[in-house]
Amino acid sequence: MNTKKHHIQITAILFLVGLIPSVSQAELGSNIASVMAEQKRFNSQLTTSNQNGVTVYTLTLPSGTVIQEYASANGVIFALSWSGPELPNLQAILGNHFKDYLTGIKQSRGAFSINTESIAIQSAGMMGAFQGFALLPKQAPVGFTIQHLAQ
Repeated sequence: MNTKKHHIQITAILFLVGLIPSVSQAELGSNIASVMAEQKRFNSQLTTSNQNGVTVYTLTLPSGTVIQEYASANGVIFALSWSGPELPNLQAILGNHFKDYLTGIKQSRGAFSINTESIAIQSAGMMGAFQGFALLPKQAPVGFTIQHLAQ
């Protein structure tokens, strides 16, 4: 094998391995510490509110996009929503559930909706105006539904 080509391949692998921790830091289904990591990573403004026993963490990104993350009393992020002129880094905020998003996007053009027993994802928009949400119904507090998410 060409030494230069081998060096490039090793460099690429090390680069990708280095990205894994930053991509997996924050995700749907994780704990509230992930919200703080996202705030730093996205260089966003963070506000917190309480809505009927659910803590809502609102991240306002420099682009103007707003991400709201919903935490249950035990500190698990069970839902999130986004809206704004740019899509947020969905791989970072959806984490392990990003594969569900990719499945939905492959099966439709533009707006799509997935609603299963384990996850609900809706995404829509066009350049300059995106919105969507993700919900883990089994993790949500009793009585919390999609209608509670900011849209």
